[in-house]
Amino acid sequence: MLIAKIEDEQVVAVADYKSMFPNTSFPSSGANAQFLEDNSCLGVTVFKTHNSNTEKLVSAVPYIEDNQVFTVAVEPLTEDEIASKSASQAATIRKQRDDLLALCDWTQLTDAPVDKQAWSTYRQALRDISNQAGFPWEVEFPKDPNYVEPVTFS
Repeated sequence: MLIAKIEDEQVVAVADYKSMFPNTSFPSSGANAQFLEDNSCLGVTVFKTHNSNTEKLVSAVPYIEDNQVFTVAVEPLTEDEIASKSASQAATIRKQRDDLLALCDWTQLTDAPVDKQAWSTYRQALRDISNQAGFPWEVEFPKDPNYVEPVTFS
């Protein structure tokens, strides 16, 4: 667990709590909130909530926000980074779609004992997946004709 020593509302040191306080015994859970407060320390956070489709985390000089210390900041992705992420996501969705199509190729054989129209409609919905408004980030895959809605009991 990383902690930060605070003086005059500024971060002066960041280290593992054991190395910052080598002569102190801690429970297995580490330094607690009261210990941190008594020793002018705050916990260090190495993650910030962000939209990974449009933002990224970058290393930052430790800073205090919302009574914790952060070592990362959120920055917007560049247009090239967004385009690259979108292309990668689109490729992933298309691969899933292609796998689902391959799994039901047999339904289109002339002697397949299935409702050909239902399977044909399903397969067309799969092929049209890239036309969905939220593609590639918000995609709803169609249910195959054999799909049975789960039963819930109250």
